[in-house]
Amino acid sequence: MPNKFFPVSIDLNNKNILVIGAGKIALRKVKTLLDYNCDITVITKEISEEEFLELEKENKIKILKNQEFEEKFLENIFLVVVATDNEALNKDISQLCMSNNILVNNITSKDDMNVRFASIYEKDDIQIAISASGNPKKAIEIKNKIKNIFEK
Repeated sequence: MPNKFFPVSIDLNNKNILVIGAGKIALRKVKTLLDYNCDITVITKEISEEEFLELEKENKIKILKNQEFEEKFLENIFLVVVATDNEALNKDISQLCMSNNILVNNITSKDDMNVRFASIYEKDDIQIAISASGNPKKAIEIKNKIKNIFEK
């Protein structure tokens, strides 16, 4: 039976976030997280998105390059985003995080995680989070419909 996720908003202010991987999806997740004043560390064997280096140069993130994941990196971490292209590795890290009560988002699964990122619409004092059971394209489609309603 698939996980059933409870929608909630979380204060990430000054929280330690660990992102494992440096590809397109990892970059998208990092850009989302940057809006919430958290401390982001990226661990990666190789950087496939050059924009990561720009973010590091601007002191917005810290990158541990040429680095394999080790359990020690989970110390004092509030949220982990597992964003490698290795599904088995992502699952192993997700399981490790969940067994240690660490919030984890896994980009290669709809269920091997305990946190999903929502598509977010914000305007003035309204914030609407849209989740479509792990289907990001559908969530973005719904977000755009909501945007049309509020911005007519």
